[in-house]
Amino acid sequence: MARLSTTDQLADLRRTYTGENLSQAVPAVRDGDSVLSDATTEAQRRLEAEVLLAGCAAAGMLQLMPPASIIRPAHAFRTVEPGETLRLHLSDRALGPLLFELLPRTEGGFGMGVAGLEHRQYRRSSELTTGDAGVVLAGVDEHAWDLGMRYVRWMHEHRGVEYTDGGGNDDEIAESATGSALLRRVHLWHDASWLRALPMGGAWFVEWAGGPAEDEIRQKLGHPDFGTTRVVTLRRIDAPAEDVEEGMRSYPWPEEFVSAVTAGQPDQRPGRR
Repeated sequence: MARLSTTDQLADLRRTYTGENLSQAVPAVRDGDSVLSDATTEAQRRLEAEVLLAGCAAAGMLQLMPPASIIRPAHAFRTVEPGETLRLHLSDRALGPLLFELLPRTEGGFGMGVAGLEHRQYRRSSELTTGDAGVVLAGVDEHAWDLGMRYVRWMHEHRGVEYTDGGGNDDEIAESATGSALLRRVHLWHDASWLRALPMGGAWFVEWAGGPAEDEIRQKLGHPDFGTTRVVTLRRIDAPAEDVEEGMRSYPWPEEFVSAVTAGQPDQRPGRR
């Protein structure tokens, strides 16, 4: 069997960090992007850190979606395409939960979501932008966006969100460059049941269940080309052995919404969950 070329080897290695397919990774490597570049502005680093935090929270909601389970892996991000403007490919049903976490709102008297975040729609993608930073949601056309916003509006009503015109949180995120670097390498944890990442003091704390060993992640983050020099505290725990309790399966999903997001799957109406 012929040995892979250097380009192919670098592309395969890059894919373990980003989840890109060959048609995405090989041209990037051929164009000289054999090192995973970091975001170049503080505004971009901060937004990407906020997107990572939102993605971890959204994944928790995905575990509650019918059929509710903490056994199956739940991740908001399927693929990351690093670049000056980050392109994200989302997992099935992740758009609504991600938008709920990111779009500005006021809830319980507190600003939540990203202050000043706006939406720009393109034919085959959507962009979330603060004006000086942005991320592109690949494959999110107008129809997909509308479906995601239907989820957001329901969550606002269900949780009593006070208003969404303005609001949001503009607090600084500690070590936002670390959160950005982790988002650009988030595929390292795709085999884990779930991933949690958050800033703690001068470092970020990353915890995951099942999947790769701590030493494996530490080695990959220390790679001279594809890793990062940012300080990260790692903790792996065992994957859950028991699924959610029956009571967690009764989350009050509207029948109209559940029917839409589970098209082609067994009926998830309350009486049949």
